[in-house]
Amino acid sequence: MTFWTLLVANTRLQLRNRSSLFWHFAFPLVFMVLFGLIFGQGAGMLNIGMVTDNSVTAQHFEAAFAEIEGAVLIQGEEAALLEDLKDGQIHLLVAFRAAEAGQPLDVELFYDQNEMLASGMARSMVRGVLDGITKAVLAVPELFRLKETVISTEVLNFMSFLLPGVIGMSIMFSALFGTAYPLVTEREKGILRRVKLTPVKTSVFLGAKAVGMTVIAFMQAAIIIATGISLFDVQILGSLPAAAFVTLLGALMMVSLGLLLAGVAKRVESVDSIANAIAMPMMFLAGTFFEIDGAPDWLQSVAGILPLTHLNSALRDILIRGQELADVLPALLTMVAWALVFILAAAYLFKWESPKIQGNNRKAA
Repeated sequence: MTFWTLLVANTRLQLRNRSSLFWHFAFPLVFMVLFGLIFGQGAGMLNIGMVTDNSVTAQHFEAAFAEIEGAVLIQGEEAALLEDLKDGQIHLLVAFRAAEAGQPLDVELFYDQNEMLASGMARSMVRGVLDGITKAVLAVPELFRLKETVISTEVLNFMSFLLPGVIGMSIMFSALFGTAYPLVTEREKGILRRVKLTPVKTSVFLGAKAVGMTVIAFMQAAIIIATGISLFDVQILGSLPAAAFVTLLGALMMVSLGLLLAGVAKRVESVDSIANAIAMPMMFLAGTFFEIDGAPDWLQSVAGILPLTHLNSALRDILIRGQELADVLPALLTMVAWALVFILAAAYLFKWESPKIQGNNRKAA
């Protein structure tokens, strides 16, 4: 009964706080809309060169890009297109190589590391199209009746790639700031000290906070997905229930990190700096906006450890690549491991009283 009472009270406090409402719901929507207006509308945003071998895959690739409004496909000779790439006239070069019989088709991507944002978006778009072609081919029910099967590919625009990253980013910021700020504020005001005098256990108190923020994170994800589908023609290829499970697990992981932050931060003023020091690197290294496979190997190794990387990866694999929960099991297990580490560390470092109140109590004694 105590747990549910605390859960309802914490959720109501979050939903009644106008500042919290903005950061939980309005901010991710504004972010999504701005990115959609900038990157999701109009043709000619990305110029992608193509060297074709006239294979069936290359023809499907060309047909798919003809339907994408955010990119222009430019065909030509490899040497000339490489010069265009160096001059910045195209953002990515896709070269289809003729393969020997029975061998997979080689597709080589050329890009300029100095244009990481544009080339990253272009690579994400190309990979989405190639994944769609692969999915369509593997979905053929009878391998030896290919001539009787019409292959249709799913065309994924950049906003479809961006959507899972926006969900992961929103959950991270909401969990860190929405969990740490209230706890540290309540601790400084002496509210937690009063709660400590009640029979409420630390695990019950922290659990109610975590579940309440997880519910809000789930609402965030639902609103973002609805906005993406209704305003920017985002395509969802996978299971929404599976994505919901990943979202809940990711939210628990990030809320646990927020609880740990509340235990580390001694004052409200320090929450902002610590949270940003954690969130900003993760936002850019976790594949939120574009792939980072052009980064140095050591940086990719660091990115592969980050909690947000696994949340973004699992959501993207399910939502835009149509994979199942079993396919993203390694990412799920990693998120569970991170959540356990965070929650155990948070319980160990959790303080009911701020250092200032403890100091005053010692003086009074």
